[in-house]
Amino acid sequence: MLTLILAGWLAAAASVPSHATILLYHHVDDDTPWSTSISPAVFAEHLAWLDEHGFTVLPLEAAVDSLGHRRPLPDRSVVITFDDAYVSIYTKAFPQLRARRWPFTVFVCPGEVDRRAGRLMTWDQMRELAAAGGTIANHGLDHRFLQRRRPGEDDAAWRSRLRREMLGAQERIRQEIGTAPPLFAYPYGEFDEDLRALVIEQGWTGFGQQSGPAGELSDQAVMPRFPMAGPWAAMESFPEKMRALPLPVLEATPRDPFLPLVRGADENEVLRPVLQLRLEPAANEWRGIGAFADGRRAAVTISEGDGTVLQVQTEVPLSPGRSRYNVTAPSVWPGRWYWYSHTWIVGAEHGS
Repeated sequence: MLTLILAGWLAAAASVPSHATILLYHHVDDDTPWSTSISPAVFAEHLAWLDEHGFTVLPLEAAVDSLGHRRPLPDRSVVITFDDAYVSIYTKAFPQLRARRWPFTVFVCPGEVDRRAGRLMTWDQMRELAAAGGTIANHGLDHRFLQRRRPGEDDAAWRSRLRREMLGAQERIRQEIGTAPPLFAYPYGEFDEDLRALVIEQGWTGFGQQSGPAGELSDQAVMPRFPMAGPWAAMESFPEKMRALPLPVLEATPRDPFLPLVRGADENEVLRPVLQLRLEPAANEWRGIGAFADGRRAAVTISEGDGTVLQVQTEVPLSPGRSRYNVTAPSVWPGRWYWYSHTWIVGAEHGS
């Protein structure tokens, strides 16, 4: 017992694990769909809270490069990102960020901008953002479920088409902005192992929409971001997310999030998947660990061996569409919790 207490004291005296909290916004507007929006007033509260609590706002590429090369980041590092290049980013968010001279990243689908689809920024507006310290990055040529195959399309044809589209989007950004960083955000946060492999093949860093802070052990092909929209953007829960630490996951099994949609006798087996997480060894830190599947408590089994192995399984079959397992655990740092999220995609072949 004395050894465990001493280990806790030593850890508490040490620096927290190097990490960055990456925030994900879409619309910054009061008149857009609630599920993908934050009001300009609440967005302003987020920025004010970060400012008041001494957070360092980092460019996305610099943050993930430091994590990937194990260069320590200061505690309270945060990155601000937006998906889809909605015009409200330009009209409502950009003035607030420019006033603070804070960097940010906007992931854009060039095909959608070229077709003037929806309430999107123009290339001229995005060039203005880039001139003021913003980064314009790749969100796919079009905002589609990229892992889906077309009718009659085999895997080789799909890979060839996706490679052309992804590189084509990168080139359009380079043509319009002058530069295109090696960053890629999956539309809807959805991917499969083949799509993940294409991102790795290009030497890019990929970003999902699963929650949690990004750490040195995070998968650089599917980095986590905290979605900030609807109920998840509430100011009441914002500080807790900003104080979260990355759960030190050495290996997650399975890595592919896809689950076929089944009904009948096999439903409980297939739609109640087991997620296995192998964690770094820790002294007494994994007591109190908990897991949730779409808001419902999930079962957690802990075993010791080569590190600590967690097995997480929902008690209720997952519903069609996107689902997540969220795993949290108390740390030795007061008020700081470990956080890890895993995406599941339940549906027809290659997405629903």
